[in-house]
Amino acid sequence: MTGGGASGGRAARLQHRVRRSGRLAMLLAATVAVTGCASLRTAPNPFEEGVEERVITIEVENHNFNDATLRAVARAERRLGVVTGNGRQTFTIPWSNVDDLQIRIDILAGDRFLTNRVSVSPGESVFLTIQSPLYRSLLRR
Repeated sequence: MTGGGASGGRAARLQHRVRRSGRLAMLLAATVAVTGCASLRTAPNPFEEGVEERVITIEVENHNFNDATLRAVARAERRLGVVTGNGRQTFTIPWSNVDDLQIRIDILAGDRFLTNRVSVSPGESVFLTIQSPLYRSLLRR
């Protein structure tokens, strides 16, 4: 009886392992399916109307000898960064609506200037040319 009971115990353990492995495989498959469906749901459709980048690009050419620190001025003021003397730099900032933009130019150890206003929409690029003297600088689309 002991011999038959031992082999019956092994068979029961084997059945238990197979059932447990099957449950784990099903749980793994369900997790993968749910994760895959969730990622498909959040992916934007590039052909859908109204889908556009909500940023603007500001391309800067500094014809001034000195470094310039730039700030975007719209409803609030936001620091863009520094453009080295006689250098070029491109900045990208979040931009959600059509709005007026000005750029504040601060020359290191020098003058400060606020450019003309330009109306900008999301996805557009504007161009800033920093001149010497600063009052000749121009922001354009």
